[in-house]
Amino acid sequence: MTHHKAVWAGGHDHITITIADMKLIFFWLSPLIILGFALTLPTQTPDSLHLVLPGDTWTALSYQYGLPVESLQAANYHPNRHRQPAIGSTAVIPGAGAAQMGTLTRPYGSLLATAVRHNRPLWQIARQNGVASPYLPLLYRPIFIPGGTAPPRDLPAGMAWLEVSQAVAHPGQALGLRGMVQEEEAITTVLAGNEMDSFINGRYFLALTGTGAFWGSGQPELAIRINDQPLWTQPWQFNDPNLWEYQQLTLTGAAADIDQAAIEVERERLLALWEQNTPLPQWSGPFQIPLTTYLEISSPFGARRAYNGGPYRTYHEGVDYSAYGGTPVHASAAGTVVIAEQLYVRGGAVIIDHGLGIYTGFYHMSEVLVAPGDNVQAGQLIGAVGTTGLSTGNHLHWDLLVDGIWVDAQAWQEQGMACWILAGWGSSCPAVDDG
Repeated sequence: MTHHKAVWAGGHDHITITIADMKLIFFWLSPLIILGFALTLPTQTPDSLHLVLPGDTWTALSYQYGLPVESLQAANYHPNRHRQPAIGSTAVIPGAGAAQMGTLTRPYGSLLATAVRHNRPLWQIARQNGVASPYLPLLYRPIFIPGGTAPPRDLPAGMAWLEVSQAVAHPGQALGLRGMVQEEEAITTVLAGNEMDSFINGRYFLALTGTGAFWGSGQPELAIRINDQPLWTQPWQFNDPNLWEYQQLTLTGAAADIDQAAIEVERERLLALWEQNTPLPQWSGPFQIPLTTYLEISSPFGARRAYNGGPYRTYHEGVDYSAYGGTPVHASAAGTVVIAEQLYVRGGAVIIDHGLGIYTGFYHMSEVLVAPGDNVQAGQLIGAVGTTGLSTGNHLHWDLLVDGIWVDAQAWQEQGMACWILAGWGSSCPAVDDG
């Protein structure tokens, strides 16, 4: 067997290395060679995720992360390239570095007024935004002004900030927008074609609505227009967890002979009432559960209902509390009584207007202890539990409507919506509503 040798001569020394020696040396050095090669490769910043909030348009995210709009849209593909990222969704930010803070504005006139408002040199803003002539009208072109502690948001023209009551909305719950306008102006707010109840208190802005329990998942369009400014739109993410209770109800005897015409007359009368909204909040703290004692929640809001083996075409529009007859019923919050009478479906009924298009209803009571026009305080006695109207046993049906739409009163409580709205009105919210 022939052994090949490599001979190295340096000075007076001779070193003989066999091929086997060279293979061994390469075996031990190869990891270091590979590591050194890897270290010379350019590092790639991993993608990050961004929870989309109102005003996080592709333009705003482009300024915030220093990335072209095209790169952001490629990482978040949608067939409609004009569609903005949905509020509550998660956007992929490819290779994002540190976020850049600043203000994004869309002036109609020249850049001069913007420079004065933000106390910045005119030509500096012009150079940063590629504006050749700062004295010509900008016609709502986006202008980015770096600095500050907040990320840029692409909001409706004339609005300083805007937020939603929940980033990811759920069917059957109350929804709200609150923000600050630069001056008191007329505002129209529309969600999926339904105009929300909108209110202005000085520079404070509020818009309120609800969604039915059959709303489902999706990304409906939210649209806002201030006076004659351009229409602002952004989708809003809705997720239905589909945790609804399903109830099969059997009606027999007199219960099966319900006067459907009387039901519709009562419903239409009340819907007309619930569509009205008084422009001021009458409550001053969290809403309270109307019973201090009860046996159980016998039927939650949104429970799907089928009658006599039919399909699930309806859902429960309130919360039913099973309780002993005569149990005191209290007002959930301060407001004005607008209904206090016996109704065909709802029996002994009290409906209270709390302002801003928010109503609570208390039904099937054996006693009604208030009258229309009464101003009631939170916790005030208004009636007693009974089984009047279309009822099969002693219980209190408690419902809550916003913008003429039934919403889950339990979710309203858990989310602290009463205080969230008051904060958006510019008011404080003590722990207990004292009216």
